Amino acid sequence: MDFLRRPAWIEINLDNFIHNIKEIKNKISEDVQIMSIVKSDGYRLGAIPFVRESRELGVKYYGVATLSEALALRKEFEDVEILILGYTPDYLFKSAIENNIILSLSSLENGLKLNEKAKELNKTTKVHIAFDSGMSRIGFLADEEHLDEVEKIYNLSNLNVEGIFSHFAACEGDHDFTKNQFDKFSDFLKRLEKREVIFKYKHIANSASILFYREYDFNMVRPGIIQYGLTDAKELADSYNLKEIFELKAQIASIREVKKGETVGYERNYTCDKDTKIVTIPLGYADAFPRILSGKIEVLINGVRCPQVGLICMDQMMVDATDVEVKIGDEGVLIGKQGDEEIRVRDICKFSGDCETSFITHFNRRLPKHYFKNNKLIDTIDII
Repeated sequence: MDFLRRPAWIEINLDNFIHNIKEIKNKISEDVQIMSIVKSDGYRLGAIPFVRESRELGVKYYGVATLSEALALRKEFEDVEILILGYTPDYLFKSAIENNIILSLSSLENGLKLNEKAKELNKTTKVHIAFDSGMSRIGFLADEEHLDEVEKIYNLSNLNVEGIFSHFAACEGDHDFTKNQFDKFSDFLKRLEKREVIFKYKHIANSASILFYREYDFNMVRPGIIQYGLTDAKELADSYNLKEIFELKAQIASIREVKKGETVGYERNYTCDKDTKIVTIPLGYADAFPRILSGKIEVLINGVRCPQVGLICMDQMMVDATDVEVKIGDEGVLIGKQGDEEIRVRDICKFSGDCETSFITHFNRRLPKHYFKNNKLIDTIDII
């Protein structure tokens, strides 16, 4: 445990991440490219180690949400292709072009501005066209006006319109709507092809689509949450050979005997109905466990499920460990395995009303991340 820099931390198993990438590759055809989605700093688990490992497995494309995320990857990796999936304002075009970042375009106006900036810099820059097939978020629509605009962008002198993409809204369960989105996207592509607007890459398949629909792959897929061994399609989650890649742990910081009738925590929210051994875990709602989870979750201590009690604090939470032998510094597991017991992200989401993707992206950057490969610590990311 001499690697610890804070008594609360995330342990990340890179062997499991590698396993998941291989599983994804096994599901798709050899001629289908993977665009690994590592936005929000790899779903708050640290993008750079994942890019390093997946590059070794032949992944060349990565999807992010912002220019800052793209530049953080570019600083580490000169040879990968990075697409910003969302909106990039024109005042950031120069930096994107100079760093060979691929931008998404959702309007002719931005396409014209990007082309002018690329011409100014004497460069040609890659772009992907965003198409709105039913998400109602960003992208061109399936009407003649937008067909005309995409064609104009395609023919601009300093743009290499390499790809086009859309995004499924509900393919975890709404199969009819998903097929409608796919058909709408396919029809838009056919209408563009009649105008000799041809794309190297076409992609709509997200994590759920990769699990459920081979027919929607086109020639590029975008795995996100499944890379990390999770899926928001809870009813089918255990049907696939994915391995969760991380555990969240903390050391016991305090042990005290609280008498029957005494209260625990803010607002005296919890009253002990018996003499109770209360232990304190140095991790709270600033780390991703909102107060709505107070009194609902459990922590594994020496292989025993112990209920959290009282209101969760910003940096700490209290746990009833009455029936457990415990000492200061013992390890508590909030997500992961200990002995024969396991707490999974989906178990917590049942109480928060959240989805797995959303929950893990609330992990605070102050939680150190320790990366293990072949059972050896190989890297640590810590903001301190």
